[in-house]
Order: sequence, then structure tokens, then C-alpha cells
Amino acid sequence: MKKNNSYKWIFTIFLILTVVAYLGCEKKTEENGDKEKTETVTQDITGKWTGIFDGKTAVLDITEQTDSSFSGRINISYREAINQDVKGTFSPSTLKMTMTDQLRSRFQGEYKGSLSNDAENFSGTFALNSDGSKYSFNLNKNKGS
Repeated sequence: MKKNNSYKWIFTIFLILTVVAYLGCEKKTEENGDKEKTETVTQDITGKWTGIFDGKTAVLDITEQTDSSFSGRINISYREAINQDVKGTFSPSTLKMTMTDQLRSRFQGEYKGSLSNDAENFSGTFALNSDGSKYSFNLNKNKGS
């Protein structure tokens, strides 16, 4: 009978230690998961971006960035060049970017698109405020800028 009682105690202690170890590991996983979810790294999008806007050469120069908002200037090489100050926002978690022209003109509009995971490409659609016409764009960040 004593031998049977010893096995019950050993089994009970083993069971308790297993449950405590399992719960302890589970808690650490949750803490690490929460920590990763709350840490958001803001991409640096300042610098020169060059590419194509409606089949024309375009240069976007983002000069200021504060967390998820930015400002700069875009130049599009139509027969008559378009130069526009822009302001925008982007979401580091969804990589969505939006910017709007700041100077009043018949070409004023809004740019909506996505930033690539490596923050090296911004592509999307521009819509004119006047009639809603849409034009595609694809800009790449210049290396070293």
C-alpha cells in the first residue's frame, strides 16, 4: 500500500509541475505577441522618388516627415510641366499612402496608393478634383536619398 501511495504522490507532483510549466510558457508567448503588436516602426520616406505618372516622367521630393504625415513637392513632365506642393499621410501598418496637391490649379487632385514592404516603391492612382479623371503612377525611391 505504501508503494502505491508513493506513486500517487509522484504522479500528482509531476502533473502539477507539468501544468505550471505549460501555463508559464503560454504566458511568455502572449507577452511576446503583445509586444510585437504594439511596436510600430515608422518607415523613412523622405527623399527623391522618380518614376512614371500617366506615361510621363515624374519626380516626388518628400522633404518633411513627422511620424505618419509628410510634405514635399511633385514635378510631372508634361509639355507644360506641373509643379505642385503636396501633403500626405501613410500608415506603417497597412502601407497605404495618400497625398493631396496644395496649390490651386485645374490639375489639383489626390494621390492614393501603396508603399512597398521595403519602402522603396509608391504606386497607385491620381484622381483630378475637377472631373474625377484617374491616372496611374509608379515611383521608386532613389538610392541614397
